[in-house]
Amino acid sequence: MKTTKVKWMLPLAIVAGAIACEELPQPGPVDNDVFVLEAQLPEDTQTKTTLSALEGGDYQVLWKTGDKISVNGTKSEAVEAADNGKKNVDFTVNGTLSAPYYVLYPGTTSANVIALPATQDYVANSFDGAAAAMYGIATKNESTGKYSAKLNNFCGVLRFALKGSATLDRIELNSLGSEKLRGSFTISNFSTGEFSGGTAGTLTYDCDVTLTGSDTYFYVAIPAQTYASGLEALVYQSDGAYMRLKFWGDGYPLGNTEVAEFDSKTYAAGRTENLLQINSLTSESGGNPTVTPPSITVATFNVMRLDDDNRPAAAREGDSNGKLARPADAIIKTNTDMRAALGLAIYNTNADVIGFNEIGDDMYESGQAYSLQDIVASQGAAYTWQLNYPGSQSGNYHYCNGYAYKAAVLTKVSDGRAWLRYNSNSYSTSSDSNSGDPNRYVVWVKFRHKTSGKEFYFFVTQLPTYGQDGGGGSSNLYMSGGVNAFAASKTDVNRRILVGDMNSVDHSSNSNQAGADKLLEYWTDAYEAVLAAGNLSSFYQTYSGTQTGTADTYQYDWTRFTKNHPERRIDHVMVQGNCTVKSYRTVRNTYTVSASGYDDIQCCPSDHFPVVCEISLDD
Repeated sequence: MKTTKVKWMLPLAIVAGAIACEELPQPGPVDNDVFVLEAQLPEDTQTKTTLSALEGGDYQVLWKTGDKISVNGTKSEAVEAADNGKKNVDFTVNGTLSAPYYVLYPGTTSANVIALPATQDYVANSFDGAAAAMYGIATKNESTGKYSAKLNNFCGVLRFALKGSATLDRIELNSLGSEKLRGSFTISNFSTGEFSGGTAGTLTYDCDVTLTGSDTYFYVAIPAQTYASGLEALVYQSDGAYMRLKFWGDGYPLGNTEVAEFDSKTYAAGRTENLLQINSLTSESGGNPTVTPPSITVATFNVMRLDDDNRPAAAREGDSNGKLARPADAIIKTNTDMRAALGLAIYNTNADVIGFNEIGDDMYESGQAYSLQDIVASQGAAYTWQLNYPGSQSGNYHYCNGYAYKAAVLTKVSDGRAWLRYNSNSYSTSSDSNSGDPNRYVVWVKFRHKTSGKEFYFFVTQLPTYGQDGGGGSSNLYMSGGVNAFAASKTDVNRRILVGDMNSVDHSSNSNQAGADKLLEYWTDAYEAVLAAGNLSSFYQTYSGTQTGTADTYQYDWTRFTKNHPERRIDHVMVQGNCTVKSYRTVRNTYTVSASGYDDIQCCPSDHFPVVCEISLDD
């Protein structure tokens, strides 16, 4: 959807001396208790205190009945009904005033403190005037004898749109970098706008609004400042469920002349959306905005088999390598905390689509003893699931692959599977012959992104280790070639994403390197792409492994097992075609094990970490 980006330019001016206007009464010996300023909203700027319809790329801002300014803490008389909707209004301040003349809007009894409310109210197609704060200095033009002031906005405005069918109750807005959004702010310099103060905590935006199939616009005024880590808004339904919106994940300096517009979203409780800011209008495009390609969040997670010979990992204590004997109650079949941590790890990916490996045969459907979707649903995440691969054609689910996706974001167009070969770079869509022990295969899905309409293929697989299916790494090499060949056969859409436990990494200290090298003949690895772009956090460069470490009778502290061990990064997200990887992270939730001889050991709920990437769907 195309939306218009506008500038909320210098708001209200209390007339500049160069603007022609009638002679105004001035303080003097005879009448020294009346101070009059003409407040004018210039033709070429957008300002306060209420927005009109968009005209010519600008929002026209008009005075409304009841508006007051103040000078040095003395409030003016209110705008009368006869002046409602005008650009120019004369304000009268009753009192004896002396220079400097500090002007504030809304009117206040303080000479230099702006108070932004903790709660703003929804106003259709506009913003709450109580938060439309401005400041300035009034001066006297000696040649005309008139007083004038040029006011500056204290706030910028967030403008975003939602549609759907939900009834909304409120929006809770928080700064992710601890910048203040509400409370009393002290203006220390009326010329530069430097300020301090404010109150930490949530800004609440009350809105009793029922969404429709068309966009409903919301305007929230917040202080003009740099938001180093962006903002987060929780949009609550009347029943308490909420959708999470994120603005400016990399931070943003919000200007006091700006209405920052964001793309429209369809409301879905439980959904997290990273909003895209609409770029400035350009004359070349005739006023149509340039929209950043849409992004999706993709994850992959080897969730661990449920048989007792497969270990959870990451004890807090151990030998110099982090090695510690495994407590008896550390596995999912005997530990409810582990199940909760598993669900929370998946919930914390905030992914639009997730590929899964090693789904046990008692966890791939709802209602089973360790149903993965039931475990995740208990944490509040809403997904559509398809885990039952290879289905009735095999009784061996130890290496079962599957996926889950958010139906509010993606539409499944088609899906299926193909078996890989341990002795050739080929595949079969009908037979599991020569597919290894256990069977190795690729699950595939064709998705359509609902907002943009862009389609992409999503592939999930798990490849053999160095010693499986004949040993020596040959099966991993062949099957990697089979993955490439199968993905390349999907020629109708040139966006492809591959995820899974590849049991291989492009690193010299890894004995099973050949498979990764083969994959990278066709794919781009997400980790390496983000690293090369200079966008990979130093944390993930140091703790570079995705395998936490297991053995028959012991487990590892993941901070030691993965630290500076790139050869243990065996879980991958890869892209090919018109896709660009924007970010990379892993999720490291833990749970507590309390057993005889152990001191509250912190364990990860799988022997792997979820890998999460943001990927743009390019043209």
